[in-house]
Amino acid sequence: MARRPASSLIKTDLRCLNRDLSPNITAVTVDDDIFRCEATLIGPVNTPYEGGVFKLKVTFPPDYPRSPPKVIFITRICHPNVSDNGGIYLKVLRRDSWSPMSIVKLFKELVEKLIEPEVNDEGQTIEYLANLYKSDRRRFEAMAREMTNKYAGRGN
Repeated sequence: MARRPASSLIKTDLRCLNRDLSPNITAVTVDDDIFRCEATLIGPVNTPYEGGVFKLKVTFPPDYPRSPPKVIFITRICHPNVSDNGGIYLKVLRRDSWSPMSIVKLFKELVEKLIEPEVNDEGQTIEYLANLYKSDRRRFEAMAREMTNKYAGRGN
């Protein structure tokens, strides 16, 4: 069986993602380049990110889905798995842990991690935020909510 080219898979996955299968996530190509997308993620209900509108940049490698895409938050976010420059530290996106998946599944994983961060994986967290999340969840959530309102509010 012939392997479908990455561009064909990405086109199909983007159509699925944008067909109300994932109402809180949409993605569009940048400058008609199928390997570069900008995604919009609406913060999940009952989280400090609720109502926030987060922009992400997604860059697919030529050998996708054998290699993971690079996903970066453009919108600032206070999260134990997201660096100040938007880099996302999650097992699901690490090359050594990557398992080929659809774009829909990938974004569902990202939303799950907004709800429940990976805070026990050394080297994959922002240490002070992971520690705050584990030791004082209420304070962490207040800080995350404040940043969401400031940077991801609907008026931004």
